[in-house]
Amino acid sequence: MITSPPTPLLNGEGRKTIKINLSPSPLRRGSRRVRLSKKILIIFITLFSFSISYSQIDTLQPVLTFGSFQNATSISSSRGEFIFVTDGQSNKVYKYSKSGALLASFGGTGFSSDQLNNPVSIDASNGLDVFVCDYQNNRIQRYDINLLFVASFDFTSYNKTADNSKQIYYPKSLAFLSSGEIFVLADATTYKVVKLKSFDEVNNLFGTNTLGFENLTNPNKVVKGSSLDIWILNRETDEILNYDNYGTYVRRLKNPEKDPVINIASYDNNIYLLNEKELLSYDLKAGKYLSYSYYSLPGTEKAVNISILDKDTALLLTKSKVFIYKLK
Repeated sequence: MITSPPTPLLNGEGRKTIKINLSPSPLRRGSRRVRLSKKILIIFITLFSFSISYSQIDTLQPVLTFGSFQNATSISSSRGEFIFVTDGQSNKVYKYSKSGALLASFGGTGFSSDQLNNPVSIDASNGLDVFVCDYQNNRIQRYDINLLFVASFDFTSYNKTADNSKQIYYPKSLAFLSSGEIFVLADATTYKVVKLKSFDEVNNLFGTNTLGFENLTNPNKVVKGSSLDIWILNRETDEILNYDNYGTYVRRLKNPEKDPVINIASYDNNIYLLNEKELLSYDLKAGKYLSYSYYSLPGTEKAVNISILDKDTALLLTKSKVFIYKLK
């Protein structure tokens, strides 16, 4: 007697067949074969679907390459038309057009106002000024959009009257907010983040390396957020932490990939995460990752920094060149 409806199976030629067995023992064996066939089919469909999804991930190819740097350290863009690069070996700042034409350069090794000593970070995002972390000279340099010197904030002079716990050494990354506030990451200091008000005073310090979910152990780069806030890449935990402009912790982003984040950038309402293989974008308003794009670099070139020129264009910096990618 048949106790259940016949079960369709896939034979070796892909046609449906029906196996009917009236004896109890073979039916149990047949049921096991059915269950096994279903499992194999599910695994096959899952793997096939994954391969389709994987193949649909974009691979970005550079559309333009320029520069010949000795040891490029950072990159920033301005107004969607200018690109600025710092070189820690030549101790210069270079200004390019978005087509890669060299427009100006500034610097040279030294400690006078027209010289630099290991410039490691640059921010030209406000469209009027260019701010540079002059690492070994322990100061922040301010230039206009044409790379003419404007002012300097010297942390060595500040340290002469500051308490020991609040002294600041070796600025390595900075971000300028529309409020006029500048946030600086420092290496050798109790507090890892310094807030400058109007480029003339230290207004706040925060982000110690003591225990606590809001603290910073190895901050690498700071970028402005979508409002009066900042995002900081903490390399040791592989997370991006968000603080408001008062230095209050807000939230964090965890890296969704296995490869660690090596640099970040911001544009409009998006945070971009760069690892050795991929460029990820996170929509701050939607609260989710929107795209994962693989990128290619020739030979042994490795990306060290990133900036976003406009909504369709990413700038990847290696130690020797700038590579421009179209995101759409």
